[in-house]
Amino acid sequence: MKKSAILCFYLFTAAPFALHSAYTLKDGKLINKEELATLSVQEHYSAALSAYQKKHWDELVKQANIVKINFPSTPFAQEALFYLGVGYFHRKEYEQANNELSLYLKKQTAPKHFEEAIEYKFAIAEKYQKGAKKPLLGWQNMPKWIPALEDALSIYDEVIMALPHHELGAKALYGKARLLFKDEDYKASIETYQALIRRFPKHNLAVQSYLGMAEVYLAQCQNQYPDPDFLDLAEINLRKFKHDFSQDEHVVQAEKMYMQMQEIYASHLYETAQFFERTGKPHASIIYYTKVLANYPLTECAAHAKKRLHTLKPQDSSSSQETLR
Repeated sequence: MKKSAILCFYLFTAAPFALHSAYTLKDGKLINKEELATLSVQEHYSAALSAYQKKHWDELVKQANIVKINFPSTPFAQEALFYLGVGYFHRKEYEQANNELSLYLKKQTAPKHFEEAIEYKFAIAEKYQKGAKKPLLGWQNMPKWIPALEDALSIYDEVIMALPHHELGAKALYGKARLLFKDEDYKASIETYQALIRRFPKHNLAVQSYLGMAEVYLAQCQNQYPDPDFLDLAEINLRKFKHDFSQDEHVVQAEKMYMQMQEIYASHLYETAQFFERTGKPHASIIYYTKVLANYPLTECAAHAKKRLHTLKPQDSSSSQETLR
């Protein structure tokens, strides 16, 4: 109710003042008077290029819009779409920028600014991932309250398809994997990291992908039931990481995360052993303490389990430890 009330208040108070420009009819369409052509298409396009070079983004948007609206059938109008996208991007109107860049890429078979347009789209996805939001109802004069993470994923996919073996393709795969991880879509995140490693095996982002997968496996066992498969997969990931980048300093971080996982699994066994000990079932507790030592010997839980075994079975503790070794 509160959001609806705020929206209504904005529509009936702020919005009319935002629509301060005068409009006129042209060819049956309502057009902002500021967007009517007063010069030739070449002159308006030149003015747009000049604004682009001088980084006068408001003027760039104005002139590019004039070309787009008043001369839609000319080649200048096609190029104006790219410059509109650039202008909107620098005005932080990311949704509008993405729309114009998409139109630019769709309307031409071999766009002159193809790679630059993809770079701007990738930059928009990065802005969305970092928290930039879209305006309510898609209106540029409305407050920017709507999360745009789905849009970011869609743009990442566009970049990956457009430039599959390019540096931007690697960055888009990595950005997509990180975003999926944030959204707790762990399976899709892992698959995206793996795709990056297959496609760019020697890239620095392949290193970050191995590390990212270690982070995903750790999060899975923290946030979900600690399935033993997660630990096995994390071990395989760590082994491959060491094989492919044995000298990389990030291997140590992956090892630490793997040890954290072992500690989590060991703690579950240890807590079970503690439960049986508290409920007067020492034989059952001994079984679980022994499992902790056997399966996760380097964990802190293993040290505690060793002490409990010494208390429960002092006569066998030394011989059992020798057997475990």
